[in-house]
Amino acid sequence: MNRLDAFLARVQGAIPLLVLYFGLAALYSWQASRHPVPTIFTDELELTQLSRAIGETGSPARRGEAYGGLATLVAYVLAPVWWLGSTSAAYAAAKLVLVLAMTATVFPAYALARLVVPRWYALAAAGASTAVPALAYSSILVEEPLAYPLSTLALWLIARALVRPGWRRIGAAVLVSTAAALTRTQLAVLFAVLALGLLWLAWQSERVREWRSGWSRWDWVGAVTLAVGVAVGFSALMGHLSTSWRNTTGFYKERVFEHGVWAMGALAIGVGVLPVLAGIAALSRPKGERRDPETRAFVVTSVAALAAFIWYAGIKGAYISTVFATLVVERNVIYLCPILFSATALAIARGVGRGWAIAGATIFTVYVVSGTPLHLEQYPYYEAHGLSMAAFANRELGWAEGTIENMLLVACMVALAVVLALKLLRRSSVAFAAVAGAAAVAVLVWSMTAEVYAAEGERLLSTRIAHNLPRPYDWVDQVTGGKSVVVIGQQISDGTNIWLTEFFNPSIRKMWSLDGTATAVGGPILTPDLGDADGTLSPSPETGYALALNGVELQAPVVGRRRGATLYRLDGRPLKLASGITGIFSDGWMSREASYSRYDVSRDGPGFAVVKLSRVAWCGKDVPGKATVRIGPVTIGPDKQPAIAHVTGTQTKILHHCRAKGFALAAPNVPWRVEVTIKPTFSPHDLDPSESDSRQLGAVVEAGFQPLFGG
Repeated sequence: MNRLDAFLARVQGAIPLLVLYFGLAALYSWQASRHPVPTIFTDELELTQLSRAIGETGSPARRGEAYGGLATLVAYVLAPVWWLGSTSAAYAAAKLVLVLAMTATVFPAYALARLVVPRWYALAAAGASTAVPALAYSSILVEEPLAYPLSTLALWLIARALVRPGWRRIGAAVLVSTAAALTRTQLAVLFAVLALGLLWLAWQSERVREWRSGWSRWDWVGAVTLAVGVAVGFSALMGHLSTSWRNTTGFYKERVFEHGVWAMGALAIGVGVLPVLAGIAALSRPKGERRDPETRAFVVTSVAALAAFIWYAGIKGAYISTVFATLVVERNVIYLCPILFSATALAIARGVGRGWAIAGATIFTVYVVSGTPLHLEQYPYYEAHGLSMAAFANRELGWAEGTIENMLLVACMVALAVVLALKLLRRSSVAFAAVAGAAAVAVLVWSMTAEVYAAEGERLLSTRIAHNLPRPYDWVDQVTGGKSVVVIGQQISDGTNIWLTEFFNPSIRKMWSLDGTATAVGGPILTPDLGDADGTLSPSPETGYALALNGVELQAPVVGRRRGATLYRLDGRPLKLASGITGIFSDGWMSREASYSRYDVSRDGPGFAVVKLSRVAWCGKDVPGKATVRIGPVTIGPDKQPAIAHVTGTQTKILHHCRAKGFALAAPNVPWRVEVTIKPTFSPHDLDPSESDSRQLGAVVEAGFQPLFGG
């Protein structure tokens, strides 16, 4: 065969893989196109800030402040999309780039499977690896869409290096593993996979075997002791370098195991159970099989990857449970999918593993599947898209949680039956082909259903959020012409609309709050001080415009309004409050304390400070609350925040459910402040478990000025 014929044969052989790639990419691109706005905050917002800064200046930054750490490679990959100018066009382009990147997993997944199975089996494994629930991440501006293909490429290069170790092959594996770790720090575990693989090869090498053959019993004791010492030393080193490692392995060991189980259980549920059971069992090759370097390298890489990724997921999940929430962290083990599908293809093409391996894999699979919480109340479940299959059964088929759990156990038994059939039937028989074909189709349908339903959940969430976002999304940029804007708000408990407004309006460069709650938004923030009793804040933001939120009013010309947000023109001047109400949530409720400060009294004249406290929105169990309202001139307190200089009036009333109470106090003829205290507060959820609101609430607050004459 001449070179041209060889080239044409290679191109022809690549056509099925390319068809698979473009077909899946078309599906995921369509899913991404129906995802109107970002939803995962603050992750997507921070990645956007970093990539925009790289596109504009070449260096990562957040809201104009230099980024202290290493930015993920995803930020550099996405940086050029912001050159398109329009944020909407750039967002669409960014989603497309990530879809194409994550779908490209099909190529290294194919190469990984080809180490051990024929071409068509490898093609099936590659397609299945790219048709898992994790692909729902491809339309989200996070690290996984690039991390997934890089991890798969690194695993293939590691296995390839273990086939015939050499400096070039090991160097390539190290290089891609480094790129993967720079994309998502978790993927530093790939170095552990490579190291474990090389150690195993060294241990099994002819020279070391010959050396070990002369060991005495005490030599073995010494070797085991040394290995334990190295493990303890490594754990101590990791504890010094990683807070999560130190805390979880030191104080929460049982949680590490539990979260590792949950992560693998969600993965098994998402991919149809069989790839986990058959894939793990296949790593113990049949006794009569001829040993070859490719199979050995694949098995060693797979075992090391399973151990490393499950251990990491356990550590990460346990740590998050101590500082944030108890989550099922399946997204930390999605990188095992290409390994499991390749191993399943190996089981079908060349035989399932030994009996003890099948038994062990069955026990493991049943344990992780039955022990994983399904979180049916949360859809979509971002941390574990594999659970979308349980959500599908609950929401679309109407199955109760107990029914779903029972059906998952049935799925485990069916998977075991398939594995036993594959082991007992002759591979050349029609029955074997029927079982293998039916199982492959069932797994693909199951996995794709989970992916589509997970992606649909993310789309529904995005659509709901977009429905509440003022249109056009870039209205701030349109009004300001792209000149710099500072956001000034208070009680930013749910900043979704603020984050999205910032996302679609790059002119928003600073995020400030009167009460420090802007820290929840992420990125550099500031809580300005009250510089003068006339409402002047310090320091000056030195921006062209200010976007005031949640009851903050400024002494500046108004140039635009949208749903509780007012845009003022500053022209570089300091922020000067006209009035500001603090201590209230975005829906108007206060908790125990709130205040209203009125700085601009130049046109007020004689009158009253009026306060309305309402519990009309709560008609559940009555929890009478004592409301105290005080008023006095504004002064600057020791914390450089507004305070009452001296009290000029006080009123106290009792609040009841379904009712409102009004207060009127004589207003001083200088800038003044009203402070409201309510105790006790009440929690709707505590009083009525059917209520989802667990906040401690006092009343809905309205405050302002009522002139004595007119008005």
